Amino acid sequence: MNASRNEVTVHERPRPHDLVLFAVVLALLVALPWMLVSAGSEPVDHRDQYTRTNMTVPAWLGILALIVPFLVWPGMKAWNLLARPAAATLGPGGIRLYDDTRGTYARSKKVNLAWAEVQRIVLWRRRSRWLGFIPVWTTRVGIEKRGDGCEDGRHEPTAEERSSPGHRSDGSPIRLGAKLDSRSVRLGPAAFKDVAQAAARYAPHVEAVDERVFGGR
Repeated sequence: MNASRNEVTVHERPRPHDLVLFAVVLALLVALPWMLVSAGSEPVDHRDQYTRTNMTVPAWLGILALIVPFLVWPGMKAWNLLARPAAATLGPGGIRLYDDTRGTYARSKKVNLAWAEVQRIVLWRRRSRWLGFIPVWTTRVGIEKRGDGCEDGRHEPTAEERSSPGHRSDGSPIRLGAKLDSRSVRLGPAAFKDVAQAAARYAPHVEAVDERVFGGR
């Protein structure tokens, strides 16, 4: 978190699964020279799937052809982490949230609200299904605006909805605002603490709550 006189900027931290990915890539890079030497420079036949032509290349080049594509995705993540784009900025005038682009840590603006419009800042988990059947949860930070209604136009959720463990089709919990997901960005718990501290500085009336688990704060 970077603070200036007029504004606080919050940055995302590396996610645990990406730390594992970076460790695997680092181990691969350390082993790469040995793999290239072991492959040798003996010529091997290679068929280009696009031009459908045969060519002869050194064996070590085949190793590189397999490894380099695997390095691109984690390389993009690492580059953006080092660039440290803003995930949220908070100041006297309001709050801005920047959404993650396809899990690469690159950011684009999604939410820009004045404090007078903000009721709560919420840390929550969106449920989705990987490969169509494996449940996964993504931690997000979102804004509930004053006067937000329910799906059917009601201004307040019922007691049954507030205590519901269910989720909407967009993956947001039924107990939270119906428009929460549209004003949420991917952001972890550590960064949320920075957001909450900055919100307390600029807008003490705005509540920051942890709703990852029902009843959590």
